[in-house]
Amino acid sequence: MTLIEFFDKDTIKNILAVLTLEPDRVVYIYDDAIKDKKYFDALNKCFKKHIPQIRVEAVAVNNNSVSDIYEKTMSIIDSDKDCMMELTGGSELMMIAGHKAGSERKIQMLYTDIAAGTITDIENPEWVKETAVLTLDDFIDAKGAAYAGGMHNEPEERDFDKILEMSRYLFRNLREWRFTCIYLQAVSAAADNKMKISANTPFLHKDGKKYHPDRNILEMFEKCGFIKNLYITENRVNFSYVFPEARVYLTTYGLWLEMYVFISAKRTGEFSDVKLGTMIDWDAYDENDTVGNEIDVILMEKSIPIFVSCKLREISTPDLNELYIEKKRLGGWFSKGVIVTSSDDKIKKTGVFKKAEEFGIIVMDRKDIKSKNYGELLFDAVSSQNIVDMKWKRV
Repeated sequence: MTLIEFFDKDTIKNILAVLTLEPDRVVYIYDDAIKDKKYFDALNKCFKKHIPQIRVEAVAVNNNSVSDIYEKTMSIIDSDKDCMMELTGGSELMMIAGHKAGSERKIQMLYTDIAAGTITDIENPEWVKETAVLTLDDFIDAKGAAYAGGMHNEPEERDFDKILEMSRYLFRNLREWRFTCIYLQAVSAAADNKMKISANTPFLHKDGKKYHPDRNILEMFEKCGFIKNLYITENRVNFSYVFPEARVYLTTYGLWLEMYVFISAKRTGEFSDVKLGTMIDWDAYDENDTVGNEIDVILMEKSIPIFVSCKLREISTPDLNELYIEKKRLGGWFSKGVIVTSSDDKIKKTGVFKKAEEFGIIVMDRKDIKSKNYGELLFDAVSSQNIVDMKWKRV
């Protein structure tokens, strides 16, 4: 079976119907102003993982000429008696010419409702098919991108409870945690044995300030099983890290919020994919290393990618801009953004919060993260956001 697709800048429109219908051949009709064929190489790679026998072809058209689009569409239809067309992506003129050609040849024409997760025959509304569930890997492959590694390893499930307990404690004591983390960063960097700390306190930092570790925080780290053999006086701190990753946890201030969101999302069971600290090489197959910013947490919910930025501080307009660009780059209009902050931006309805609303970005603040059912709040927030309405927001 041949499926005719009209190439679109939104990745999901190019791949969702193909991965659902699994044709033997897919032909993309695309604007001849697009000179780079790597888009189709990337789509081919994406599809081959799921449909090994598929053939991906591309036909260029004059996007300003209905007659050119119509004639080339007719030619594709006539090349295979078992042919159907999807009218979801592409330009307005492509839709007009495609529908005309499909109607004349009486082939099945389909429309994909991305928000509803269905494909429908436009002439026979009773013909409905549920769409496939896309993974983050599908989006990455279809964009010609690749994972460039993560900043941090995802925690083991056996450590989830103690990470959540420790996170909540730190969220209640952020000032003390910030000073303790600065101290631990400095003494860990100077330590000969990376698994042990034996240092004087206070520590004179390069910023000219003296930093003390907070006794209660270190004792909580020991109680939760991240450090052992703690010995602390007014002048000295000794302890050992229980496992290598614990050293990263104790010297990375904002990681606790990222892990808290990651674990909370995982435990809801509502997201088909959850990733922590993802770096993406946007041009994986060229000679340049064009790596974007780290994306703190990425979720997948009903084929929609959700990008989460975590800030253990007040948020700013540049934070919103960065998140908006990253989510739009991978997911296009059909993606969502969440910014999680330890501040009171949402409660106080600050200017940055109002700006986030304009961007269609969900803000979850201090009150949300202190909730015992934070994961459910997160899922409710993203699942209730209408992606169709978001497309028409003026940014």
